[in-house]
Amino acid sequence: MPTISVYLNTKLFSDDKYTFALNEGKTFTIRFDELSLIAKLHLENIGEDEILGAAYSLTQTKERDWYKNPEVELLETGKQRSTSVGDVFGYNDKFWMISPLGFTEIHPQR
Repeated sequence: MPTISVYLNTKLFSDDKYTFALNEGKTFTIRFDELSLIAKLHLENIGEDEILGAAYSLTQTKERDWYKNPEVELLETGKQRSTSVGDVFGYNDKFWMISPLGFTEIHPQR
């Protein structure tokens, strides 16, 4: 069963220039201290090519809060919000940032 780590980018809403640039499609160097691991997603019956899209869909609040879905293991309360451009998914020792269109593989600095 694939497990996806969900990292919210703590810099997103505190720096308007950073957020604007991400929405323009620019990729920045991201440091781990800018990311907050808030949940793990335990996904079943998802193909490798669908994992990131499924993770994004599952971390959007639609009919109910996303973190109340049975596939979600919430690790930190009080900071959960829907994922957006600049947030990061970790899977199989790789990291993908949500981009304006799709996902960009990144290498966060420690």
